[in-house]
Order: sequence, then structure tokens, then C-alpha cells
Amino acid sequence: MAIAQFSGVASGIDSASLIDAIIEAKESVNILRRNEIDALDAENSALEELNTKLLALDEVIDKFRTINGGGVSKKASSSDSTVATAVVGASAVNASYSLTVTSVADTATGSFDHQYGASTDYVSASGSGDVTISVGSGADQVDITVAVTANSTTLDAFAAAVNSDEDNDGLVHASVVNIGTSSAPDYRLLFTTLHQGTAQGQLALAADVAITELAASSIDLATNAVFSIQGIGDAITRETNSVSDVISGVTFQLTKAGSANISISTDPDGTADAFNEIVNAYNDIVSYINENDLIERVEEDEEATNVYGSLAKTRIDDDFLAAFKMALLETDAENGTTVTSMAELGISTNRDGTISIDTDKFKEAVGNDPAGATEVLNGFADAVSGTSGVIYQYTKFNGFIDLAQLGNENEIKNISDTIKALERRTDSLRSTMEKSFARLETIVGDLQSQQQALSGILAGLS
Repeated sequence: MAIAQFSGVASGIDSASLIDAIIEAKESVNILRRNEIDALDAENSALEELNTKLLALDEVIDKFRTINGGGVSKKASSSDSTVATAVVGASAVNASYSLTVTSVADTATGSFDHQYGASTDYVSASGSGDVTISVGSGADQVDITVAVTANSTTLDAFAAAVNSDEDNDGLVHASVVNIGTSSAPDYRLLFTTLHQGTAQGQLALAADVAITELAASSIDLATNAVFSIQGIGDAITRETNSVSDVISGVTFQLTKAGSANISISTDPDGTADAFNEIVNAYNDIVSYINENDLIERVEEDEEATNVYGSLAKTRIDDDFLAAFKMALLETDAENGTTVTSMAELGISTNRDGTISIDTDKFKEAVGNDPAGATEVLNGFADAVSGTSGVIYQYTKFNGFIDLAQLGNENEIKNISDTIKALERRTDSLRSTMEKSFARLETIVGDLQSQQQALSGILAGLS
């Protein structure tokens, strides 16, 4: 049962204030503990942001790894971009390819020849039956069959049934089109396959003989891409106009029949742009770390306090910077002629921890010694990126950042438990003191009553 108190009524002691002061003094250590929890939470948040930035850095470095064909970028030019162009990766060999395009891959389009006055007209007035739309050829052929009921199934309903058929999984699109005019309409059922090439894009239309309106049809057949490359004797046939399996690292984009010369060469500008992404991403990390590593000395009323940044009490960030710089500075090329290190590519470090790139020097070095530049860039990227690289050791599950955050979380739990334990003890102490002061007030009150009674008796004897 709670104790109702009127502090100091009998004794004159302000017990409530006294108890509050004692409890506050005993719990003052919890203020420091809560501040420590806030600091650990802030450190974990900062580590999470650092992790995000490291992953962004890894993404722009990854393209330079040996396994990804990285290194010096390549570019492709075409003598006739209306016929063919190319997209190239860093692994492509500098060369020139003469292409002759005989035909490009295309989809098929077809329609029944019967004319209708509106999209709401019935497909057939002559009879009922099935209409089969065959898409593809050989083993890839799929037959889509839709039933037509005489004087019931409209053109719109028929097209919708084709498009929603369970066998039509992105193979063909049916529509109702007016190839006439509004005053003289000529509605037709039109079918367009959705894949290029004959294997998946060919089209055939058939209807039961009872549906006389659909006895005749017109089809523009699907075609394969057919082209040749000078020096390769046989014609090359593909189902698509994007061809990436003929020349390693090169994807040809065929546009129309004709001839074009595709030239592949080193791309110093593209390489410099790609490496600038690394410089910017890394310098962003350095700036973030510098900002959160600060220790500020605050003086107030002749007392000095150190205010720590979110990352000031961990070595995770500093260790990463050291490992990254080591990989940057130690990477070399054994086979380079004029480029054997990052310094010869125009890469340097600054006093504030950032790195700089002399873009003109970088481009010149790449142009003069692409093999050496590739070896240096590959070596650096392999050391920093990928599952064996520096970054992964920090960002992986149970990596350095993960373990640091887990350690902080465990410390937060321990501190929280300590705070709760002290609060339980002080709650018990408060209850004990309140009861003690309540008894004191009772005793003092009784003594005062007895004193008053005794004074009255003595007064009566005078």
C-alpha cells in the first residue's frame, strides 16, 4: 500500500527533497552510462554509412578487375552506323572488322484478309470453329487455339482471348486495326510476334473450314540476322540483331542490310572517366571519415571536455584507409614499358588523405602503354575489390564492420542492464527511505502530542 506523505509536517524535515537528492546522486553515474550508449549508437550508425560508401566504391572498382576483363577501356567506331555498330568491353582486342549484313532479324506480322466494318463485328457469320495461331518453328513452335462462335465472338473479344491465352506467354500480340478510313472502314485482325528470328518469331494462321471469313491470310514472315565478317568464310546466322558470341568482348548491333567497318581501339578518355569515379568515391569516404574522426575540446567554466566524433573511438576507418593506400601505392606492372605504377598513371596522394588524378597524364600514359596501364589497373582492382579484396573484408557478413557493430551492440546491452540494475536498487532505496521518514514523522508527531499534554497538566498544577 502506498504511503501518503506530507513532508516535514511534524519534524520540519523536507524528506521528499532529501530523498530525491540522495537518489539523484546515486543515479548520476547513469547519466554517463546513457551518454556512452548514445556514443555507441552514433558509432554504429556511422559505421553503417561507411559500409554503404565502401560498397559504392567497390562497385566502381569492380569493372577494373581481371575476372571482369577490366583495365583499359575500349571503344568502337563504325564506318556506317545505320548498318551496324558495336559495344565493346575492356577485354576486346584492338582490331578492325569488315561486316556485310545480308538481312537483319525481325518479327513476323500477319492478318486475315477478310474485311470488317467495325471492331465489334462478329468474326464469323458462316460457322463456328477453332482458329490456330502458330508462333515459332520446329521445337520452339507453340500453337495458340481460340474458339470462335458464329454470330457471337466479336473481333475485340477474339483479340483479347488470344492475348490472354495461357499458351501465349509473351509470344504474340493480337489487335484490331482499321486500315481504311472512318468513312470507309476496313477492320482486320492483326497478329505480331514478339520475338525476332524464325525459331521463336515465325507466324502461321489457320482456321477451321466452317469459318469461311478466315480462309485467307497474309503474312510477313520473320527473318534471322545473316551477316559475314571478312576473314570468316561462312555466313553467320543469329536469331537476334544483338550478336555477342562471335568476337570475344564485342557485341555487334545490326540495323539494316549493307556493309560497315567496325574499328576497336583503346579509349583513354573512357578509362580516365571510369577511374575518376574511383577517385571521387574514395575521396568522399575520406571526407566522411575526417568529419567523423574529430575530437573537439570544449571549455566551460574552467572545465575542459573532449567531444568525440562518431568514428573517433574506432580504428576500423583508419585501418581501411591504410590498406587501400597500400594497395594503391604498391601495385606495379612487370610487363609495362612506360607504365609500371599508379604514379606513372598520374595518381597521387594528398596531405588530407584524399587522392588526385592528373587526367592529362593518365590519358597519355594509357595511350602510350595500354598493356602496362591494364596490368597496373587490374592489379589494383584485384587487391581492393572482389571477395579476396580489401573492401570485402570490411563489408562482408562477420567482416570488420559487422563485428565492430556487434561488439557495440553487446556493450550497449551490458550498459543498459547495469542502468536497470541501479534503478532497481534506487527504487528499493527510495521506498525504504520513504517508509523510514514516514515512521519518523509518526514518532515526532506522537512526541509532540505527548509534550502538549504534559505541558497542559503542568500548567494545571501551577
